[in-house]
Amino acid sequence: MNRNEMNGTPLRWRFTLGFIVLQLFATAASLALVLYLASGIAPDGAIPSIWLSEQIADSIEVGPNGKPILVPTESLSNTLKEWPSVWFVVELPDGEVIRQGEVPGAIAANIPFLRTFRSAELHGYVGNPKSVARLERIATAAGEASIFAGGVSMSLHGVIVWLGNTAVAIPAAILAAITLVGVPWVTRWSLRSFNDLTGRLNTIDFDARGAVVDVRGLPGEVWRVVDGINKALRRLDNGFETTERFFVNAAHELRTPIAILQVRIGTLPASEEKSQLQSGIKRLAAITNQLLDIEKYRQKPPRKTKVDLNAVVSKVVADLAPFAIAEGYEISFDSKAKRVSLIGDTDALERAFANLVRNAIQYGGKSGEICVGIEADGSVRVADQGVGIAGDKHARIFEPFYRINPHGSGAGLGLSMVHDIVTSHGGFIELKSSLGGGSTFAVRWRGVCDTSAPDGA
Repeated sequence: MNRNEMNGTPLRWRFTLGFIVLQLFATAASLALVLYLASGIAPDGAIPSIWLSEQIADSIEVGPNGKPILVPTESLSNTLKEWPSVWFVVELPDGEVIRQGEVPGAIAANIPFLRTFRSAELHGYVGNPKSVARLERIATAAGEASIFAGGVSMSLHGVIVWLGNTAVAIPAAILAAITLVGVPWVTRWSLRSFNDLTGRLNTIDFDARGAVVDVRGLPGEVWRVVDGINKALRRLDNGFETTERFFVNAAHELRTPIAILQVRIGTLPASEEKSQLQSGIKRLAAITNQLLDIEKYRQKPPRKTKVDLNAVVSKVVADLAPFAIAEGYEISFDSKAKRVSLIGDTDALERAFANLVRNAIQYGGKSGEICVGIEADGSVRVADQGVGIAGDKHARIFEPFYRINPHGSGAGLGLSMVHDIVTSHGGFIELKSSLGGGSTFAVRWRGVCDTSAPDGA
């Protein structure tokens, strides 16, 4: 699956496109309804121009002598040119009358009767322009006038279609504009609770077992999704707890038979086979002990207290010095900081530094010096003069069960545990090593140390 397929279309645009499609269907249905209604109208039916009276009223002006005159506007002039049959009679308040064209006799005979109405309309036939007329009282520059006009016919069918299309097109355009602008904003506002859901999911941590997503404040539509997530989290918690119990119990159970094997192998006469068995049992015991250490650290709630690094590291060196000397090393401890402390778990940090020193003892080449020190910034350094580590293996040595020498006695878990403990305390590990040049591990802290230089430094 590529990145575009994984990203998908934002919900706000799905809603917007959905509304637009619905509007298109609604517009099409409205147009179909207009056409259906128009189909019931006689195609030869005609009505007088709905614009002619307005054109005439706009053309009435007051002359220099105070008399009303007709000054045709551009639109009226165009109508007069296009329709030679145009006629009209304008009756003004002062009795003035303005005429244009010949009024059909049948209509002229009824003008006195039509004058009693404020507006009237005579419909005729498309082929006979003189059969249509309109009476309206309209305000002009010379006062309110009664305008009788005709001779310009419009298809009733065309007018209905035009008015229907206008009535559909204008609301459709307004709705389209509202949809393009308003729907994304409303959708984003409506879905803002999904941002809360994302934030709550981000707070779930592997180490914080029993955590669930709180549904308070979330829309009801996502409750089923959140409920499914919470059920999945509970199943994962149960599975992890079962696995951890098995892990710890298995390690505990292995200790007894390993101890028995060590005793029995120790009673065997000296031979190459006995040495190989003892080496295998030693590695098996190391794996078992480190598995237990890792799981104890994982399951034990850390006790966050103020830790004196000088005290912790010097204790580790003192405890392991006899072992290092017995293996053929010289071991030293030096601190360039009089006081160096940080908030953390004393037991976990002691376990981490002990593993670094044991690693130096195991891979230091059985000779030379192991230097353990604390720098002025609180960094803890463990250096040996062993065979070193190739550059292409630096990134992998902190992986669980990875061993530089597959045939060695190490379990491949010590440095992995060191990495986890240091990371959980806000630090990181730097490695400087090359083949034949020894190795130096430096545990550095991201501004979490409180340090001061020793007297005289």
